[in-house]
Amino acid sequence: MRFPPFCVCSVLRPFSQRVWRFLGLSVICLTLIIYPAVAQQPIGNPIDGHPVMLDGKVLFRVRQGIPGVVSAAERAEVIQSRLLQVAADETIAPEALRVEEQEDASIVIAGDTVLFTVRDSDRDGDQSRQELAAKSIQVMQTAIAQYRQDRSIGQVTRGIVFVILSTIALIGFLILLQRSVSQLLIRLRAARRADALDLRIQNVQLLGSDATSYLLSGLVKLLRLALILGGFYLYIPFVLSQFPATRKIGQSILSDISARVSQLLTTFAQNLPNLVIIAIIATVTYYVIQFAKLVIIELGRDDAYPWFYPEWVQPTDRLVTILLVIMGSIVAAPYVPGFNSPAFQGIYLLLGALFTLGSSSAVANAIAGIILIYTRAFRMGDIIQIGETRGQVVEKSLFVTRLLTFKQEVITIPNASVLNSNVVNFNAASREAESYLVIYTTVTLGYDVPWRTVHEVLIQAALATPSILPEPHPFVLQTALNDFNVSYELNAHTDCPQQMPQVYSVLHQNIQDYCNQAGIEILSPTYSAVRDGNHSTIPANYLPKDYKTPGFQIYTQNHRS
Repeated sequence: MRFPPFCVCSVLRPFSQRVWRFLGLSVICLTLIIYPAVAQQPIGNPIDGHPVMLDGKVLFRVRQGIPGVVSAAERAEVIQSRLLQVAADETIAPEALRVEEQEDASIVIAGDTVLFTVRDSDRDGDQSRQELAAKSIQVMQTAIAQYRQDRSIGQVTRGIVFVILSTIALIGFLILLQRSVSQLLIRLRAARRADALDLRIQNVQLLGSDATSYLLSGLVKLLRLALILGGFYLYIPFVLSQFPATRKIGQSILSDISARVSQLLTTFAQNLPNLVIIAIIATVTYYVIQFAKLVIIELGRDDAYPWFYPEWVQPTDRLVTILLVIMGSIVAAPYVPGFNSPAFQGIYLLLGALFTLGSSSAVANAIAGIILIYTRAFRMGDIIQIGETRGQVVEKSLFVTRLLTFKQEVITIPNASVLNSNVVNFNAASREAESYLVIYTTVTLGYDVPWRTVHEVLIQAALATPSILPEPHPFVLQTALNDFNVSYELNAHTDCPQQMPQVYSVLHQNIQDYCNQAGIEILSPTYSAVRDGNHSTIPANYLPKDYKTPGFQIYTQNHRS
């Protein structure tokens, strides 16, 4: 299998749009890396003394100065400077360091250079002046030998080899990381397209595939950035520790990493009992939820408990699951590491303030949603009317209800408003009482038309309408005897509430057609006509071909025209 050529730019290409942010983070990380090393420089004081160092290592400390000549700090600085010159001079062997005893002092000499003088005031405890000088020479000989060995050609070559190998290892790590992340992102996109990333707890969907894919992709990219920075965080101190000039910084960084890892492990060990308790609480909560789910399913079994309806199973399961999770979280919260810390307390206060200030309407809607569920006012897919809004229920959540109107408009209504309004359900009767929806319309006709004829014509118009059932048979009610006309209400049964606009439209068309065919004029309440001399209101295509507009007839007292 052949891989495409690699370059460092290909690794950093995913960050091309964030290059300045990446550089900024790198500078911050390098600052955090180098600053501890610089800040951890040994500092002298009158009690502990001032350090004499070689190649970053403290050899001994000077506690006493020479009265009237130099202070202890200045004396330590002079000794360190002379020792560095001797270590850098290859002509002076470490074994050339010696002590020349005088009456009141021991002089430490390297070749022709006097390094320092040990006096009785420099003694520490019961140690004699001569023993202190001999010990100092032994420590300096070891340090000088190590100083020269670290700067030998072999050691430098070894350091260069380690740097090359570590660089190759870092590049290989970056290649593997980039390819692994790319493959993982490809799989996430494929899973998102297949809707396989839905995040659910029991039957409650927390996140859809799109949201979960976006979240996981962001976490993967963040992890990639963290691993890259972590790789450089280990690579830089290792490289620095291979050369004497930068070894002090590198070793300090490695020590800092080791201390942080040790602190992390110690903290984990200290909190392990609490974590075990949290795991036990989570396990018990999980099995209680499963048991509750079995009980709820049994309650909703057909004909098991008449007072518990099957449509209550899913919402009850969700509510019980949420309540049990909240209870488990409350019990487990005190065992969470840092529960009593100021940060956690600040979060509690913030959440409490947000809940107090902004949750009144949300709580009202949630309670209304629960009441609507258990009052069985409507189901998903029902045709209902809330106030002046009529449509099909397409979503029934804890906070809102969404209707799809006959005009294909989605209207969102808060559950509190739904609870405070009259809800008309056009599907409930057919589902629960095994009856059909009655649609009705009113027609006003004159007193000159026989009511039996009107009943017959209107029923024929109803039976000719699609989605109108022949049984139960349509019927007509005379709802009012007005001043100029009679109100006839046609009632017919249908099993298609979702087609009400079309059914009403076709029914009105048939009423017009059948009335016109029967020679019946449909009059509005305000319509009046002088029949003599007026053209009929029936459309011309329903009138006889020889129809003529009648003329006015005038009668005299002799009844002659």
